[in-house]
Amino acid sequence: MSKYFISVIMPIYNAEKYVKKSIDSLVNQTTNEIEIILVDDGSTDGSGSICDQYDGSENVKIIHKENGGLSDARNAGIDAAKGKFLGFVDSDDYIEATLVEKAVACLQKEKYDVIHCNTP
Repeated sequence: MSKYFISVIMPIYNAEKYVKKSIDSLVNQTTNEIEIILVDDGSTDGSGSICDQYDGSENVKIIHKENGGLSDARNAGIDAAKGKFLGFVDSDDYIEATLVEKAVACLQKEKYDVIHCNTP
């Protein structure tokens, strides 16, 4: 069984202006039960290089692939995921530091199959 409860997949395409803040919001979560999968979907800007800055992080997996679109990038992340649950964060979004911890607690307590998060 995987040590990761949730695999969070971030498809990335030409998001150089935003992606570091977005990745940092995942890396700085208050739980270690998160696997972060960055899928560089053939970016032509510096997005791929920004992803590579996280290479070597224990819970970060980086996939560089030829551009195939959002669904293809998400599917590549799903194929690589080891967690019991999947989460998706877009490359221009960021999440609160406790979001994954709260999601894990909710999923474990309530035995939900799906949780949907929305910003106010």
